[in-house]
Order: sequence, then C-alpha cells, then structure tokens
Amino acid sequence: MNLTKEKILYVFLSVYVLVWSFCQFLRNQISIDSMEAICWGELIDFGTNKHPPLSGWIMSALYNVFGQNEHVAYFLGSICIAIGLIFVYKLGKFFLSEEKAICASLVMTACYYFTFTLFVDNFNCNFLSIPLWAMIGYFYYKSVKDNRLKDWILFGVASGLAVITKYQVAFFFLALSIHFLWFERKYFKGKGLYLAVLSGTLVALPHIVWLFKNDFFSFAYMANQAEVGGETVTATAFSIKRLFIPVKFIFDQLFAFLPCVGAYLLVALSAKNIKIAKFSENLSDSVFLLSISVVPILSLGLLGLFTGGYIHGIWGSIMLTFTGIALFYFFPVDFREKSFGFCVKTVSAFMFIWLVIMVIFGLLQVKYKIAYPHQSNIEAFHEIWNEKTNNAPLKYVGGHIDYIFQFRIYDKTRPHVILETFGHKNPWENHEDIVNSGALIFAKELDKLEKTVRETVILLPADYKIIPETFDYEVKNKFGKTKKFTLYYTVIPPIKL
Repeated sequence: MNLTKEKILYVFLSVYVLVWSFCQFLRNQISIDSMEAICWGELIDFGTNKHPPLSGWIMSALYNVFGQNEHVAYFLGSICIAIGLIFVYKLGKFFLSEEKAICASLVMTACYYFTFTLFVDNFNCNFLSIPLWAMIGYFYYKSVKDNRLKDWILFGVASGLAVITKYQVAFFFLALSIHFLWFERKYFKGKGLYLAVLSGTLVALPHIVWLFKNDFFSFAYMANQAEVGGETVTATAFSIKRLFIPVKFIFDQLFAFLPCVGAYLLVALSAKNIKIAKFSENLSDSVFLLSISVVPILSLGLLGLFTGGYIHGIWGSIMLTFTGIALFYFFPVDFREKSFGFCVKTVSAFMFIWLVIMVIFGLLQVKYKIAYPHQSNIEAFHEIWNEKTNNAPLKYVGGHIDYIFQFRIYDKTRPHVILETFGHKNPWENHEDIVNSGALIFAKELDKLEKTVRETVILLPADYKIIPETFDYEVKNKFGKTKKFTLYYTVIPPIKL
C-alpha cells in the first residue's frame, strides 16, 4: 500500500501514541499531576488552587466517562502531543516543503519532554498546552496571511482555551505581539483582530470572573513557587544564584532538544549538505519563527532572574513546540530522493531507543512517585485511622500532594482531598466539617507537619497538641530491588466544635 507523505505522518503519530501509552503500564500508579487534575475536575469550578481549570475538566471528564479508569491518563498526554505535532506540520507548510514540514514535526518526537517526561508525568496542563500553542501559532499565521474571519475567530478561541489551561501562554502572546506590531499593524483597522480578542475573552471570561471573585487565588501558587528559589519576589539584590536560575533553565531546554538536533543532523549528513539561511531573505517569516521559538524561553528565564524564583525545566516543554520548524528553516537541508524516507527511519530508530530506555527505566524504577505501593499503604493507614478514631469513617485527607491523591483515586471509600492553598483561605471546604469529621494529614518533612496541619485544618483549636508520627515503607521494582522511604503524618480525630 502506497501512503502519501501526510498519511505517513498520521500513521507515525498513531504508533507514537500507542507506544508511549502502553509502555506507561509499567508504572504502579498514574502521576501525581494526573491524580491532581482529576481532583480539580471534581471541584466543578472555574478555577483551581494552582492553575486554570481546563486540564482538570478534561482529565476528570474522561476518567469518569471510562468508568473511573485512571489509565486514561496514559493515553491523554501522548494524544495531546500528537495533535500538537499535526498543527506544527500544518504551520510548517507555510515555510517549508511538505516533506520538510513533516520531518520538522517528526523530529520533535525525540524530545526529552515528549518521551521521558511523558512517561513520568502522563498528563498535566503542560501537555494540554502543547496542542493549544500549536493551534494558536497556526491560526495566527493563517489569519495574518489570508485575513479570513473564521481563522481570526479560531485563533481567538484557541487563545482563550490556552489561557484557561496555563497562564504561561502570556509569554507566547508576547512573542506573537513582536511579529504583529512589527509587520502586521494594518490589521488594527480590520474586524479580524477584534473578533479574535472578543472570542478569546468570551472563552476565558468565566475564569477571569472567578479570579476577581477569589482575589486571584491561583496566583498564590505562583508566588509560592517564586519563593522556592531561596530569594523572595521582593528581593532586589543581584546574585550569582539569581543568574544561575535562567542559565540552568535555558540549558535544560537545550538538553531536552538535543535528541531532536541529533535526528536532524543525521538527516542533514545523509543529504550531504546543510546551510544557514539568510535572515533578511524573508524578514517577516524569520522574525515570526525566531520569536515563537526563542522569546517565550528567554522571557521565562528573565522572570526567574528578576524574581529569584525557581523555574522548573519542564515549564519549557510547551515552549519547544515550534523548534523543529525553526531548525529546518534556519538551517535548511536540500533533500535528496531518499532523504524523507531516511528521516522517517531515523526518527523511528530514536523512538525505539527511547522506548528501550523507558522500559528499562520502568522495570528498574524505585522512584516512589512511579512505583509507590498505594494499595498496601492505603490499607495500612486505614488500620491506623480506625485504631486512633474508634472506626470513624475517613472523610478527609490533606497535606503533601505526593501522598494524598492516591486515597481519592485508589481507595474504595474515596475520601475528600483538601487541596493546598498556600496560606489562602480554601474556598471549596466546609472547614467546620473537617474538624468535626477529623482528617489524616501528611508531610514530607517532619518540621513542616505542624504548619501543614494548621493551614489545612484551619479551625483546629489552638491548644490542640499535634502528635507527629512516622510511616516507613518500601518501594520495590520489577526485579525485587527495594528502596526505603519515610513519610510523616498525624491523625486529627473528630473534634466537636
């Protein structure tokens, strides 16, 4: 059967989804991020304690549609990446030949974030942002080239959906603004731009209203992250430590993209030619691709420099979405007759190598987030709870996220999870009922347990003596190797206020 080049892309991405979905069954449990998203969706609200609500709505909806089957998370992340890469291909066709646009999309499947991180994190707002950013880039460029109202509206809708997925899209809007203000100011006089703004605003409006009603509650998480780096957001002194934050973040992105560059270089070597494009030949396109590929990464790095806050490398996973196109555009390769086929084979080999690495990683894994013995630990904590509360129903769990979401997903009694609120009043809880019913509270460090309890069970009497306890457990890999861990907890029995 002869497949068109476009169909080869779709077949490859279908195989990619299946491979990366099923290899994740080597895990003992879905990721903490996926569990958290399910709990966000159960809030049935226009905001969460950390991020906008869209990733929670989608994860929770699919989880329940498929009979509360948590394994849907294994498929959802890879499906998001595949959809994103389809739109990367569609955008790439504006700048490259069809076969090079396909190759620009395919090489991204070798990215560290689209392989290793996909295995570790399954699904979260970063993965959902990838197809949305790709759609925004595609419909924006299509809008400024063709000026069709339908494309402007789709650009706006995709933008609104990205806003209610993760606020980080602001850096992408900055990149698009550079290109728009430089080359496309004429559209200030047309209807399209304003229809895009209107449609995007309408999509995001319920969340925007929620933010105002709740004192921009989810931004408390961002402020909390800004303090993790060791210097608060109010610090002004420049230091080597501050400089290290953006440098490390940028090097994380280079490392993550390195396998993609390796695949590209093999294709270039097979064609026995590689050039450097002249930036000025098509200035508008060059600025557009450079902006969407580099500006978001540099902007986030500079944010870390100015705030002193810690920046997770994984936050760059969204920002690498278009780098395959930029690679083939700025360093063009004159394809020979067999270059396209060689590229498909090369990327397939990279995927196979990554698969072998991840299978070995999964079999040897003693990382508690992946191989956590949730069933035995849940049973053990039910025994502890029953003993200390005279068999009262376990209604609430709270504290460190690594230990609480398992109760909601894997425990048949499905106790309610009290989400972290970083000192902000929790708008979803009946705080009196928490005290009356009691709660099981977890911490990762002993010195943080009491603070965690007081922030979680806020109506707990001031004179109540919190008794910290330890729980030792083992994580065992597929070959029987074990690693010991300790967590800290306390049982808050039912107290009548």
